[in-house]
Parts: sequence; structure tokens; C-alpha cells
Amino acid sequence: MPAPSSSSRGESPKWEAIAQQKRKERVSKIPREWLLSEKITSHRTATPISLLQSCGLLSQRELDLTSPEKHDATSLLQKLANADITSSELVAAFSKRAAIAHQLTNCLTEILFDQAIARAQALDEHLKRTGQTIGPLHGLPITFKDSYDIKGYDTSIGISSLCFNPATRNSLLYEILTGYGAIIIAKTTVPQTMLNADTDSIVFGRTVNPYNRDFGVAGSTGGEGALLAMGGSALGVGSDGAGSVRMPAAVNGVVGYKPSGYRLPLDGRRVMGTGVLGTTTFGPVSVTGFLGRSVRDVQLFARLSANAKPWEKDIFLYPHPWQSLSLPSANRLRIGVWSSNTFLHLHPPVDRGFTVAQDRLRKAGVELVDFSGPDMSDVWELQKEWTELQDLSYLRELLSTEPHTEIVKATAIINKITPPPPLTIKYIHSMNARISGLLRAMHDAWTCGGALDALLWVPAPHTAVPFDRYTYLGFTGLFNLIDWPAMALPLGMFANKEIDKKLPITPFNLLDAEIQDLYDENLFHGLPLAVQLIGRRFEDEKLLAVSQIVHDIIKKPEYSPKL
Repeated sequence: MPAPSSSSRGESPKWEAIAQQKRKERVSKIPREWLLSEKITSHRTATPISLLQSCGLLSQRELDLTSPEKHDATSLLQKLANADITSSELVAAFSKRAAIAHQLTNCLTEILFDQAIARAQALDEHLKRTGQTIGPLHGLPITFKDSYDIKGYDTSIGISSLCFNPATRNSLLYEILTGYGAIIIAKTTVPQTMLNADTDSIVFGRTVNPYNRDFGVAGSTGGEGALLAMGGSALGVGSDGAGSVRMPAAVNGVVGYKPSGYRLPLDGRRVMGTGVLGTTTFGPVSVTGFLGRSVRDVQLFARLSANAKPWEKDIFLYPHPWQSLSLPSANRLRIGVWSSNTFLHLHPPVDRGFTVAQDRLRKAGVELVDFSGPDMSDVWELQKEWTELQDLSYLRELLSTEPHTEIVKATAIINKITPPPPLTIKYIHSMNARISGLLRAMHDAWTCGGALDALLWVPAPHTAVPFDRYTYLGFTGLFNLIDWPAMALPLGMFANKEIDKKLPITPFNLLDAEIQDLYDENLFHGLPLAVQLIGRRFEDEKLLAVSQIVHDIIKKPEYSPKL
């Protein structure tokens, strides 16, 4: 479809016309019988999750098949392989639920429902004819972040000048996963620039939190986080450059995995410089990651991706044949706890969730060890400085024809508050030294008193936050700077206004005061809580194995607040 013609005097700006056309195109791909009434979509008090459950468009069978509480991807694959369900029924049910989730949270960009259902029918016919699946992901409906290429569809990342220019190739991971039999039902929303943590763009608008429509879904893989929480996908593929998988996973109550660098292919729409297959090898490491319903789902997709030997096609990946590790018992685990932090206070619900997770692990026999991490005050500023070296000229040019969103302004990466230092060799070496210092400090803390199996921390000092206020990414970004794998693990717990009262504190600094001022127990009530589990570089299989044990221990719900 060609882009709308340039606006003339008296007409809407070109970017606005493009956005209107893209949104119109998106709505046209949702079957009429799946459309919600305006009474439901404009409801201001009920949560998107509760509205999805009560809207009446999903049958009980469809609700059961797509329920995150009843099925993860692994169990659905078993049902597909046993012919307990057909791929046609499953893909149609997920597509319908994704359509409803989108109308309530605005989480989709490119909609592939018709293509997905046709593919499911073909797979059903193949299974019926041969008695064999075409691969280990046969017939499973999944989704991709908008930044990945799917031939014939835009990879616009919410920027108007990139619209109506369909990809001419598929991203490598798309080829790998569809080759295993997975079926892609949609692509999901990202923030303008993909360099901030609130999913809002000029083209597609804002994605809202499934638990509170006045709060954000983080970013940049925000649409995936919202869709997974709403039950509209069995698994999501995203990317993580400073927490872009883990932050949306945490604030939406799903599992998120950031691997070590150079394990999974990361190609598609570049955002920095000339790019290297969608990213750069210069500075902090951006990676492809997964958002899922369970740790075992993420582990499955990581293993299958490794078994496909992507390094044979992507020269920037290192060979990493999958290491099958046996799960240790809980009472043999030794986990560090980063409990002393003199940079930012945790919001009351985050602090309570972190404490409960420790208590549950301790009662299960896990040995917890105090972890004294490095000074965090430089982490996020260092990461933002690196973006300038990685070349923002491409993004700045793209954004020159449309207004900037409020979160882009607030994050201050595209338009710096203060001019960056001259990009001299000496300056580059100094930034490398700052990263080396963080890495050495982390290594020393990890090995002090004996090696650890993992590190327990939180993804952020807060849960989800009101729109345009998620501006500090240091708690997740640290592990991109030093290139260590990390998981976001939901606790099955929620902020509770009766328990998580705001307490008077003495802020450590101005940023701490600003973050603490955000918190109001009434406004934050009902938002999901999560922790972060971290491993050592290249020890991804170990982190995933430990995460499965840890998550089984800590995810038991303590209570269910009224949402």
C-alpha cells in the first residue's frame, strides 16, 4: 500500500496522515465479529484484564485454551502433538484473544491473523496426512516485536517515515522458529526510538498496562509484555538493550529472559548508526530475548534456537551448542542477594516482594548470601553516553519529520539536556574503563566468600509507573553494560494499598526523591511484582536451570487484590 501523499497547505501534517492510515489498516484486519463495543473499550475503572474476561466475545473453551493460568507454551505443544487440539482451533482462539487484548491495551502493530489461520490449517492437514508434526513448535501461535522483519509487512517501529515500506526478507529468528512449526499471529508495539521505557509512538499511540490503564507497560518490548499478560500469545520475541525485555516482563507479570550477547540473532530494523544486523558490536550489548508464560517455555525456545546453529548464518554469533544441565536441588543452591543499595530506595511493594522472595527461598533450603554490588550512580548515565558513540544520526533524521513523544523528551537520549563531551579516543577509553570497573566490582562481589549460582535483585525500584515516568533503567541496564544474562520472574504478588503504605524516607539523592514522589499506595494498587535473577556471562543454561527452581519456589501467590 503506498503512503499517503504529502500534505499541502491547510491539510494535516504528513506524519499525521500516515498514522491515521496505519491505524485504519490495522483495524481493518480485525474481523468485525471480534470488535468490542465502545462501552467496553471506553470503560475507565475496570482493568483491561477483567474486561477481556467479561467482554463475552470469548467462549469458555477459548478462554480455557488461551488462559496463562491453565496452559503455558510447553503444555499447549503437548496437546497439539497428541492431537488433543488442532492448530486451527488454537491459532484462531489466540488470534481472537489477541484482537481483544489489542482493543483494550493497544499492543499490536502488524496483524497477521488471516495468514496465521491459513498456516494452521495447512499444518493440521500435514499432521492428519502423515501423523507427524513438522517440528517441535508445530502449530504454536507466537508473536514478534515490531523491530523484527517479516516479509510483506512493515517494520516501522512506530516511526511515520518507515511506514508503508514492507520488509523484503524475514529476520533469521523468524525463519528458525517458523521452521520449527511456530505460527506468527502479530507484531507488537514499541516506543518511538526503542530507546525508552514507555511504549508510546506517533504512529500507533500508547500501549496501556493490563492491570491499570493509567500506567505504562515499560519498553521497548512493551507490546509483547501487555499481550502476554492478556493471554494473547503463547510466547513473545523481543530485544533487550538496557532492560527492554525484562522491564516489560516485570511490570506486566510475565517471565522475561535476556541472554548473554551474541547467542541469538538480532536483525531487523536498525536504530543506531549503520548497524550490524540490527544492532552494533560497539559498547553495551543489545540482544534478542524471550517473554513467556513460564521459565520452561523460555528455556525451550532458547534451546531450540541454539540447536538451529544460527552462528552458521550470522557471522556475529558465537557457536554455543546447548549444554543440557541437570537441575540441582534447592538446598544445594547458593544465591547472592543484593540487599544493600545506597543509590535508590525501593518502593514499598517492590521491597515487600523482594523480601518475600528471599523468605520463600530461605524456607526452601536455598543458601542466601549478602552481595555487595558496585556503586550504581553512574550506570544509566554511562549507558546513555554510549548511545551517542553508537551514532544517533539515523534516528535523529527519522524523527525530524514528526513530533517527539513525551517519554522520548523525558529520557533525553535523542535531545541531550547537556551536550556530550567531544568524542575523542581518550573519552572512549575512559568509558571503557568505567565499564571495566563495574565488571570487576561485580566479579569480586560474586566470588567473595565462594562462587554463587545466581544473584537475586529487582528489575527496578518501582513497579509499573504512570505514563512517561519510567526514566531510570540502571537496575536492568547494568547487565547489558557487563553482558551478563538475566531473568525477570513474576512473583504472583501484587501491590496492595492495605499493606504497602508509603513511609517517610530520607532520599539518597535528587533522583531518589523524584522516584519516591511517584509512589501512592492507592494508585499503585494491583500492579504485579517481580524480581530479577542474574547469572554470569555465557552461563545461560545454568541461569535458566536455576531460574526454573527459583521461580517454582517464589511464584506462589500470597493474596489476590481486588482489581
